[in-house]
Amino acid sequence: MSAEKQDFYYLRLSKEDGDIEEGSAEESCSITSQRDCIKRYLQEHCFQADEFEEIADDGYSGTSMNRPGMRRLLNLVENSKVRTIIVRDLSRFARNYLEAGHYLEFVFPAYGVRFISINDQFDSEQLGENTAGLELAIKNLLNQMYSKDISRKIKSSVDLKKLSGEYVYGTAPYGYKKGEKKNTIVIDKEAAEIVKSIFEWAAAGITITQIARKLNEAQVVTPSVYLASVRGKYKTRAVWTFESVRNILANRIYTGDTVPFKSHVVRVGSDRVKQIPEELQQVIPNTHEAVISRELFYQARTVIKSKKKSKASPRPNPFKSLLVCGCCGNRLSKSKPQNKNWICVTHRYNPGSDCEKVRFREDKLTEIVLRAINVRCKLLDAKIKKMKEVSHSAKSHEQILQTECRTLRKQIDGLQALKMQHYESYVEGQLSKENFLIKKREISTKEEDLKIQLSVAEHKQMEQAEKIKASATQMETSKKIIEYQEITELTPQLMKELVKKIIIRPDGSIHIEWNFCDEIGEVIPFHSNLALEEKTI
Repeated sequence: MSAEKQDFYYLRLSKEDGDIEEGSAEESCSITSQRDCIKRYLQEHCFQADEFEEIADDGYSGTSMNRPGMRRLLNLVENSKVRTIIVRDLSRFARNYLEAGHYLEFVFPAYGVRFISINDQFDSEQLGENTAGLELAIKNLLNQMYSKDISRKIKSSVDLKKLSGEYVYGTAPYGYKKGEKKNTIVIDKEAAEIVKSIFEWAAAGITITQIARKLNEAQVVTPSVYLASVRGKYKTRAVWTFESVRNILANRIYTGDTVPFKSHVVRVGSDRVKQIPEELQQVIPNTHEAVISRELFYQARTVIKSKKKSKASPRPNPFKSLLVCGCCGNRLSKSKPQNKNWICVTHRYNPGSDCEKVRFREDKLTEIVLRAINVRCKLLDAKIKKMKEVSHSAKSHEQILQTECRTLRKQIDGLQALKMQHYESYVEGQLSKENFLIKKREISTKEEDLKIQLSVAEHKQMEQAEKIKASATQMETSKKIIEYQEITELTPQLMKELVKKIIIRPDGSIHIEWNFCDEIGEVIPFHSNLALEEKTI
């Protein structure tokens, strides 16, 4: 099992460590500098650098452990897949001293993970029983205090810029582009004409859906595609949708005014964001050139608001946000709770596309997913039975190895005692020097042979212990899934725990991706008769 373990080095750079986009990040904190530092350490300490896999979080704060790379790394640790973790310094791993201490003092030792922090001169394998843990705890606390202090200072500085009318919100919105002067935006004439037309159409009483359709028929480039051509790396949507049009109509920035604070973080280092009601939002007027007048903005919004219908809070649907169109990648919707079919609404804005064929009955979908979950549970149940047999065999083998190790240690102790007896006989004159040296060499040779045998036996025992531990972890994880065997009803909580997404294709087939994976396989596609019947519906 130890052969399956991997070695990793972790890199992190947050916005608090330097503004990457402005090119002012200090070299000591950069991802490149961290990587070079770690590779130099690996070379100097005779590690095989090519055996280490890199995991990086670029642009994430160290006050929270909720980072994509960190989540992946900790998940590998919990599955006993990690042997070594190396970081440049402890602040790259975490700035929260309680969380950092928890992993270093409890989690990593429990899973046999060696943790190395280069600049802190910390190596858990060499720590032993000394008091370096206290020094590390103090460094963790200082890192957290420093991170919160610098975050507050940066936030205060950015807030002042916002209140003075500077544009410090990242990418310029569709219809604008960054100005030559720092923290300013100017009108992008080509995109601004589209924005102006959208507001004029809305003010004339044209619905959002009709506006999206007009834009698609005219083959107008969507905001995301347009921004990608300017910014480069940007998630794109090729079709105008209800949301893309509504977001433009709801954005007050086109009037030349700026709303600096639409939400705020509950506390430094928290992921919780609280929205500020629109009537309480502060407006900074005339911060940049306007695309439309304020009168046109309010007129368009009045028309939109008059079209809204009050909705009763529906019962939570287990498939909400999980169904994905196999053509465009958008989420499927059902419009009304009483509707029987889930559909892709993209075809409303782009007539003639294959999205029109993406349609699936909820009752049939429920039947397929229930059956898929039950099949998966049965496969996991069979796997657990096999793992129990392997675990029982491993435990028996481990007991044999323990007995062998005890026997070898006793034999080594006996030889050492015999060597001491011969030495005492030599000192007392009962044994000549020549005979003493001969007996000593003979005993030492036997002792070396026994020590080699003991080393091999201990290594095998360690491997068996790791196999037993890994098997127990896998069985525990699988048992949680098996609890859902023979279920008869889907709930939002159950679906959120088990299913990542369900792709619905135009031919009526579906593809289920699970949140968990095992030796059976990560993804099981289902192409049943039920799915094929949907072609004719």
